[in-house]
Amino acid sequence: MPINRRQFLKRAGVVTGGLHFAFRSRWAMPQAAVPRNSTGKRVVILGAGLAGLSAGWELKEVGYEIVIVEAHLYSEAGAGRIPNTHAITLQWVNHFGLELEPFFPKELSEIALLKGKRVKIPVGKPVDMSQVPLELTPDEHRVGLAGLDEHYYGETMRKIGDAIREDWPPEIARLGDVSMKDFLRQCGASDDAIHYLLFGFEEDAALDFMRDAYSHHTESLSKIKGGNDQLPRAFAAKLSDAIRYSCVVEHIERAESKVTIAYRRAGMLDHVEADAVICTIPFGVLRHIAVTPDWSPEKRKVIDGLVYGPVVRTTFQVSRRYWEDEGLNGFGSSDRNFEVWHPTYGKSGRRGLLQSYCYEDYAHRLDQLDQAERMQQVIADMNEVHPGLRQHLETVVTKSWANDPYQHGAYVVYHPHQRQWYPAICRREGKIWFAGEHASPWPGWMQGAIASGMKAAREVSGALG
Repeated sequence: MPINRRQFLKRAGVVTGGLHFAFRSRWAMPQAAVPRNSTGKRVVILGAGLAGLSAGWELKEVGYEIVIVEAHLYSEAGAGRIPNTHAITLQWVNHFGLELEPFFPKELSEIALLKGKRVKIPVGKPVDMSQVPLELTPDEHRVGLAGLDEHYYGETMRKIGDAIREDWPPEIARLGDVSMKDFLRQCGASDDAIHYLLFGFEEDAALDFMRDAYSHHTESLSKIKGGNDQLPRAFAAKLSDAIRYSCVVEHIERAESKVTIAYRRAGMLDHVEADAVICTIPFGVLRHIAVTPDWSPEKRKVIDGLVYGPVVRTTFQVSRRYWEDEGLNGFGSSDRNFEVWHPTYGKSGRRGLLQSYCYEDYAHRLDQLDQAERMQQVIADMNEVHPGLRQHLETVVTKSWANDPYQHGAYVVYHPHQRQWYPAICRREGKIWFAGEHASPWPGWMQGAIASGMKAAREVSGALG
């Protein structure tokens, strides 16, 4: 998920005395946590993302027959960033001997595009507030852009606690019924401060926004050297004989002792029986798959009602890294709900890559355009952040998560009153268990997918005996 504004400024070195939160490992389940009492029964896993792959790894380790059914031609590419607080993800990165490198540079300057104005954020220096085109209160000017989140919700965020906590007192639990925008308004925040702090997440439940902020409020974000797709590839390499790619699930038939999955591959209908199923299919897709008998009313409600956030990510290849002429490192952020990343920062060579990461309302608007119109719009956006793009542009590739028929969105978004759905999202239905970022305390992150897959594997192994 997109980082908050404080994190954006912390990367530039303009925040001191930052917060860092320890990770409690109740969800961190090593391989040995899966009961080693395999009976040779078959477990079918729907989806070869990190949730399905981690579940398959755990179950195969103890001898279960594994079949993984995946609609795409490939396993997922992995998310963009890894916070240093995500111990479960880092555990697997280390297990596979993968090397990390910083996601963001610690030198030069970034650009914040605010109300159409380019504001340079120099590394190691505070933002010049006279250059910030926002209508802020005197107190907001005093704390600066980097201090707004601490000023308005730092104390409440710490009371909420980390991602795996559930035992909040009533005054905290009620924040699940209030939007983050309304919470900040009640705290006296100006409209511009609210927009700056939330950038597209105004309607998120306050409890979940701050819960996520607490868990991922970190000084360090990393990526895997050579690409984050190396993590799912490492899982998939061990499970290659068990993965059936290009298989689109059409029907789930539930019986007392077995589950039958019907899927279509290359136009041909086939099926596979299972003693247990782990379903990692996003609910935005699952709601369109026939199931007999139907899910329980409570499960059907959350499957049909869960909201997924749209994301459009675009990669631009340029003939040279011309932004460095301005003393820029290539990264940036816009109040139109998109971020700018520079994957080739620190790499050798003249050519460069830029990426725009568009989310929420802005991604939704882009999704309504045809391919040519979308390309022109994202090029115009990037040119505002880094003028000169058109002169140096060689190739553009774009991907929409909402328009992918097997995803229908990038990550789950909890709106007010929906946090109470969480137990029903995770709860098994007969012989079917559920995993994925949507069934975890870390929605939108690799850690959520991996941890939920491992948790489901342990529960399945315990139930099958």
